[in-house]
Amino acid sequence: VRLYGNNPENDHTNFLDVAHGEGLRVSVGMSDYPYFQMQPGSCQSTEFDCYSQIKPLYAKNLQKGFLTPNRTYHPALRYLNILNEPDLKMPAGAVNSGPDGPKKMCKAIISAMDAILDAEREAMVSGPLINFTATFSYAICSSCERYPNHPALGQMMQLDDAMHNPAEYGYTPKNDVLEAYRTRFTHSFNTANPASDLE
Repeated sequence: VRLYGNNPENDHTNFLDVAHGEGLRVSVGMSDYPYFQMQPGSCQSTEFDCYSQIKPLYAKNLQKGFLTPNRTYHPALRYLNILNEPDLKMPAGAVNSGPDGPKKMCKAIISAMDAILDAEREAMVSGPLINFTATFSYAICSSCERYPNHPALGQMMQLDDAMHNPAEYGYTPKNDVLEAYRTRFTHSFNTANPASDLE
């Protein structure tokens, strides 16, 4: 089951318990709210550094059902979508607004993942960890440095470069985001296109 966003003020335990009882795995997502809807104080107002916005919200998610009493992730959880279609939102038109667009987008994703890693550390999460993703659209990213004519691939390659070189994107991680990227990150994209388009 894939979910879009969540309210960290709500307790998710019952839903996750029922999903697990039915044999379902759940992919949860962070809300768009801290990224660009929060007024004042969204990530856009902090130059796309999302650390301070995401950390307290994810800490609440951990407290409100994402973790079991023994500080392991709920067995129903599989993925966390850090941000859905960041290439269309952070900033709007990142795919075709020039080279700064993809850089801001990647900075938002890296800083958000860094915040999530810190929230996990402070909550003393143990046991198997869930994977991360940031689901891109199937748009062509003409502003991306590589694969500017291939849907979604340009965004993925730009993020890959940012994970390896965060300083070039204006961010200094507090955690080893590259290790988390290598071991816990799965690239993904949304599309309603027919399968023949992906061949």
